[in-house]
Amino acid sequence: MGIQFKDVSFAYKGLKVNYDAIRHINLKIKDKGEFIAIVGQTGSGKSTLVQHMNALLLPSSGNVVVFGQNLPPKKKEKINYLRQKVGLVFQFPEYQLFEETILKDIMFGPKNFKSTEDEARVMAKKAASIVGIDESLYEQSPFRISGGQMRRVAIAGILAMEPEILVLDEPTRGLDPRGRNDLMAIFRELHEKENKTIILISHDMDLVSEYAKRVIVLKDGNLVFDGTKETLFEHKDFDSFHLDFPTPLKILKHLEKEIGIPYQPKYDFNSLLSYLKEVAHE
Repeated sequence: MGIQFKDVSFAYKGLKVNYDAIRHINLKIKDKGEFIAIVGQTGSGKSTLVQHMNALLLPSSGNVVVFGQNLPPKKKEKINYLRQKVGLVFQFPEYQLFEETILKDIMFGPKNFKSTEDEARVMAKKAASIVGIDESLYEQSPFRISGGQMRRVAIAGILAMEPEILVLDEPTRGLDPRGRNDLMAIFRELHEKENKTIILISHDMDLVSEYAKRVIVLKDGNLVFDGTKETLFEHKDFDSFHLDFPTPLKILKHLEKEIGIPYQPKYDFNSLLSYLKEVAHE
């Protein structure tokens, strides 16, 4: 088991009252082979939840077990290594770039976790290749490339640490459709070729529908659904989750209502087009 939440609650401390961000969460995530989307309205507790996965936050009550490490830890027990095992990519990660060259920026993480200069360079070049950063850019400043390339550099910096689980907080936010698709293709390849567990926070239900195999829904800090996307979108209480249907399902529901095309759930646009072509030739 990669990550396990055992009755975990977390409250942010205020001047007069505490704010309960997540409440009594019980959750198991495998160390391999999962592609999970975490969804819910703004303020539902998504970012708070994932920050417990590599010990950026520690539970107010309950326990999190990350690759065998209990959190909260015992006194003087070192837990920084968890940030290498569970790589967390924040929203707009390009804002965290700071080194003078792209390669040095990608190397920073491995060096911080005690890799040698040569080891860090090899790891950085591998990560740069994965995200499509050409060798010709290695010695350029990370602040003199496009916004989309900056995001790839920032993500490469996390991948260079070779995390066993990759957590992505709104990774495509602010990107154009092509940039969005290119980036998600990278994460899909990591999942399919390396069997890496990917955890995606997103408000984009089209992304969730196309890529996720399992969906976790948070509402007011509570876990209200954990299951397949197919089960989620057919759930009798779906409206109570305050989520939107993905576009392919909206189109299919509309076509059934307006012109009688039989409704068959399709979770991405390619599958939708294939189905409509099939119906048209019947």
